[in-house]
Amino acid sequence: MRFIFRALVLSLFILACAPAASFAGQETAEHPWKTRAELSYVNTSGNTDTSTFAVKASIKKEAPVNRYFFNSSYRLTQNRNEETSNRLTLDGRYERVLTERTFGLFTAGYSRDRFSGYDSRVFAGPGAGRDFIRTERHLLQGLAILLYNHDEFSVGEEGTDDYVSAKATAKYEFKARENVKLTETLDYSASLEETGRYFLDSVTSVKVKINAHLSLGVNYTINYQNEPPSEELQHTDTTLLTTLIVDF
Repeated sequence: MRFIFRALVLSLFILACAPAASFAGQETAEHPWKTRAELSYVNTSGNTDTSTFAVKASIKKEAPVNRYFFNSSYRLTQNRNEETSNRLTLDGRYERVLTERTFGLFTAGYSRDRFSGYDSRVFAGPGAGRDFIRTERHLLQGLAILLYNHDEFSVGEEGTDDYVSAKATAKYEFKARENVKLTETLDYSASLEETGRYFLDSVTSVKVKINAHLSLGVNYTINYQNEPPSEELQHTDTTLLTTLIVDF
């Protein structure tokens, strides 16, 4: 299994990096790096004393042939000064355009969420994607990825786990108005060794652009795991946040 996975990683990565003659000469300085930061803070007092702080940062470059995406997020929730949620995620993805609508990719990432049972989760692997719809107002994109995973648990009897998983991602964007955009991203990943072990993540967001650099957003996130590391843990975590977004 390890040999097959490494062979797939190598072959698909080479394919993704293969020359794309039809796009030769189009990699120019007209496609700069773009950075986005998102900040959220919620505080309640009185009968309840809770606070939630969340921050996201992303950097991307989308040229005709090569595309790069780097994302990070951190969320901390406290109830009467006691932590009830502490989640960190980091990931990156490289895409190589193969045809007008199809691209190869390689992705890797890290996450930590002790309250969901994980001291750390590391993944890496190749995949492919396709833009099924790409118009001025609509984008429908799908990704299929094969991942090698290493999980370290904060609870339960099992300390670590190494396995191969398959991941499918669907992303839809709708530009309702010139300054209003709705985005839905749905991720499904399942272990190829234990089919009952799977994860489902959904992020629904609405962004309203104020000017060239500032926007307001509302995000609703659902994280579901079918087999948590411990029976004492909940299967589903949900988060609703209002965010200030800065693009530069």
